[in-house]
Amino acid sequence: MPDLGKKIAKLKSLKGCALKQRSVASIISTLGKLSVRWLDKNYTFRKKAVQRLVRRSRFTGSMSNALLDSLFCELTQTKLWNLLKAELGDPKVLDEFQHDRLTGKWQRARGPHVITHIFSGNVPNPAIVSFILGMLVKSVNIGKVSSKDGGFLDIYLESLKDHDKKLAATNYVLEPSVGAYCHTPLQECLQQSDLVVAYGNNESLKEIRNQVPVTTPFVGYGHRVSFGLCAKEALNRKYLRILAKKTAHDIWMTDQRGCLSPIEVFIERGGEVSINAFSEELVRALNRAYSAKFWRLADSTKYILGIGGRKLVSVRGVKNMEDLSTILLPFQNYLQAVSLETGNATERRVCMAEKFSCLGINRICRAGQMQVPPITWHHDGKFNLASWVNWTDLEI
Repeated sequence: MPDLGKKIAKLKSLKGCALKQRSVASIISTLGKLSVRWLDKNYTFRKKAVQRLVRRSRFTGSMSNALLDSLFCELTQTKLWNLLKAELGDPKVLDEFQHDRLTGKWQRARGPHVITHIFSGNVPNPAIVSFILGMLVKSVNIGKVSSKDGGFLDIYLESLKDHDKKLAATNYVLEPSVGAYCHTPLQECLQQSDLVVAYGNNESLKEIRNQVPVTTPFVGYGHRVSFGLCAKEALNRKYLRILAKKTAHDIWMTDQRGCLSPIEVFIERGGEVSINAFSEELVRALNRAYSAKFWRLADSTKYILGIGGRKLVSVRGVKNMEDLSTILLPFQNYLQAVSLETGNATERRVCMAEKFSCLGINRICRAGQMQVPPITWHHDGKFNLASWVNWTDLEI
């Protein structure tokens, strides 16, 4: 490994020359155009990424392509611009002072000089998003990928180098062999960073946080769980096959590896379709999605569905929303998203959403959409990048 101290110093110098003078519109344009290229299945770097995901990450080819489509369709020029608008108001505050009509002040936002990102190995998409967010706020980015599965961040940065060499030069990925969180090279990065962003289980985050200087901001994305709920209004025979197919897609797309994978699907009693009928249809849908034979076991409270010797998801009946809230309450600190289906009962959907919000759930979507979060989604209930920047208020 080259002298890391010199490498970090060189990266910091790029903050002043390659990033400071560059407009945020220019960065968005570059990243958005690159995303369009990644959406082309014949794009050389996409092909390399698919091969990597199949060979090392053990996703199937169809899963890999679905992951890439869901990722880059949210990283287009328009959507990145909308993200900055949603979180910063006027994206141009990243370039120079802008007048805020609401407060009457002039405001300027600056991203950290150096961000160190530490990634887990369960799903690959967060690494790409995290680096792109760092580039949007004009920061230098250093990444530490998992030694178990490094994803394809290096391939993405290789494509960026081919597309925009100067912007690519502001990013650096540590060698995967840099292992434990207390290892000297990573420690050096943590000591010289102005922000640390980490993904992993809660134990890992605690270990990383202990290595970060107390004055350095730390953003951690820890262990979370998601689930599905089919309200009685959605449980009719006409919609059953479609609902099962969409639920199977949520389970299949990341092979139950991410925080948006539904570990349990709850079926509200009182609908036209029973929990038994739903679970049977879901098994058929999973058979088609995985092109493999699924099994189903029943105990006193739920059906357990799996493939080979592996359990994938449970299907459980609940009386009503109050019953479900009682089940979820012990897991309140870990709840992430829910796919909520209420048929045409829009008013009830909103009422349920209010109760889910009280439980801390930060994303409520339709079945079939769990693995395709919009880039403006508040991951773990937080802003994506608004908390990363430092603001200056100018009073004229």
